[in-house]
Amino acid sequence: MQPSAAASRARAPRGFVPLRISPSGWWVEGLLFGGFVALTAALVWWPPLLDLDRAVRDWCDAHRPSWAHTIAVGADRLGQRALVLPVALVVAVVLAVRWRTVRPVLLVVVAATVNSVVIEVLKQWTSRGAPHHGSIRMFSGDPAVEYPSGHVSNSLVYFAVLAFLLAGFLRPALREVLRWVPSVLVFVATVYLAWHWLTDSIGGYLLGLLLVRLLIRVPWGTMPLNPARLRKNGL
Repeated sequence: MQPSAAASRARAPRGFVPLRISPSGWWVEGLLFGGFVALTAALVWWPPLLDLDRAVRDWCDAHRPSWAHTIAVGADRLGQRALVLPVALVVAVVLAVRWRTVRPVLLVVVAATVNSVVIEVLKQWTSRGAPHHGSIRMFSGDPAVEYPSGHVSNSLVYFAVLAFLLAGFLRPALREVLRWVPSVLVFVATVYLAWHWLTDSIGGYLLGLLLVRLLIRVPWGTMPLNPARLRKNGL
């Protein structure tokens, strides 16, 4: 027997389904932040780390057939803000209409703004070149700005946002795939293509994880919204 339309509507999610933070303690955020600071310092004062970056780049350059290059380019696109952000915004707008709340759009806008500002400020500040263009050293004054990897951070933040928005519609296993697999693919692809140093992508991953955990901790479904008339109207 097919369920009635009323029953289907009753079972449809009407708001955010919280994503699980594991481990839940704030010490994880501290470790991620400390790890990023330590990595940045090591890139300045520990030359063997630069040797590792060069070795990884050279190995990838020597083991990149055309078919693998094509696959990697496709995977790397999962971290392009111009591609993923519009998808997240469309999903958010649809849910905003369905749930009659601006909260889904607010989540995407805040996530995109925070991620973009943090990554861009750090890129301009650290001023590091790309594997085949510019200096490998930090604070080199190079016009290339590659550290940390924006593609890796984008893939973590935007796909976590999509998993958050769609949590009530997806099975837990599929939700976890959406949340984690794209970032792993982008990490591997951007290093394999030598578009970023290995440590660029590690830095982007640490920052992306930190931002995702902070975003998930915000009570998007219950936090008060201003002006007051929005709350009065159920928004």
